[in-house]
Amino acid sequence: MHERDVRHAFREAIETWCNLHNASGRDTRGLRVRIVVTTVRTLTPETVQWIHGTAQDHVRNLLPGADVQSIGFPVATGLPPPGHRFDVTSGTPSAEDTQPLAAEDFSVAVLTLRYDRTFVWPCRIGAAAHWLAVGRLPGPGQLPLPAYAAWLPRGPLLLVRNHRGRLDFARSGQRPRYRIRVDGVDLHPGGPVGAGAAGEIEYHDRDAVTVLRYHVDWEGNHV
Repeated sequence: MHERDVRHAFREAIETWCNLHNASGRDTRGLRVRIVVTTVRTLTPETVQWIHGTAQDHVRNLLPGADVQSIGFPVATGLPPPGHRFDVTSGTPSAEDTQPLAAEDFSVAVLTLRYDRTFVWPCRIGAAAHWLAVGRLPGPGQLPLPAYAAWLPRGPLLLVRNHRGRLDFARSGQRPRYRIRVDGVDLHPGGPVGAGAAGEIEYHDRDAVTVLRYHVDWEGNHV
């Protein structure tokens, strides 16, 4: 385990977590963020200080009114590779924020994305209240698309959620130069757009447009 890798992975993890939380559209004022950084050996004081500063900067900039309440640094010598794990939780007066994420009693959604006639990517999405990032994600992603799909912007720009029997798309706050439209409707952070049975996702970068066609199927007893 190299501390340089821990720093890089933590920055990506806290940025992604903040963007996913922000996409829910809930008021972040008063949000109390708790972070646990578990590693196979004790981190140096320099890295601990860097993690504190990075966490504070990201939460302050991406979640207005939120605050990092605590950061813990336990050591677990038996932690499997890559030798570090990050757990981020939040607490607010909302019961949805304070309860652990759990599976809902709804069907699994299968979101199939297609580029041209050659590239087809099915994504199984279990029912839950939290958002998942889908795209060319750095590191181990939640719904990763292949790294070779260079025509798509890199990073967790597009979010998706299977919640209360419907599939929704949303936009994270990352890389705002890219405009994303679903079925002709612009996506904005905090403004979910419902998915149809089939449709199109457009990535706009100045004059260039990349189009993914999507199709939604359901496993189980979805009504």
